[in-house]
Amino acid sequence: MGDTADHGHIATNGKAELNLDDLALLHGGFAHFMLEISERATRCYQAAQAKNARVARHQLSELTKTLRLSVMVRPQYSEAMERFISGDLAKVSRAITDADWDHFEEIWQAFTAAVNDRHEEFDHGYLVWRVPKQAPSDLDMRRPQT
Repeated sequence: MGDTADHGHIATNGKAELNLDDLALLHGGFAHFMLEISERATRCYQAAQAKNARVARHQLSELTKTLRLSVMVRPQYSEAMERFISGDLAKVSRAITDADWDHFEEIWQAFTAAVNDRHEEFDHGYLVWRVPKQAPSDLDMRRPQT
């Protein structure tokens, strides 16, 4: 196999030609994923607060997918990410699946602590995550009528 920088694959948007390395740089890396992860986690929490399990499950599913994708750009986090997903995130998932709203806040607080522990573990302790108090204004968190 040749050097990846020596490939001939070119993409165009009609205004510029980009090789695969250029496209990879455009993505933005791990920080790009973290913005979506934070947004999905916030929406999951706010939906659970409204006891809307359907929206909470959807947001949690998208959050999990994005966590798994994020390690493509930072493979050194792969093992820790899978532990986080199968441990801390799985507890949140069970609470939503079981509609365990009485214990959800306690479970979420442990989840939030685990998020911030991972930031510490990887020398990003200055990033202290929390859920905004206000739900996103673009999504109706009320329980759907069935």
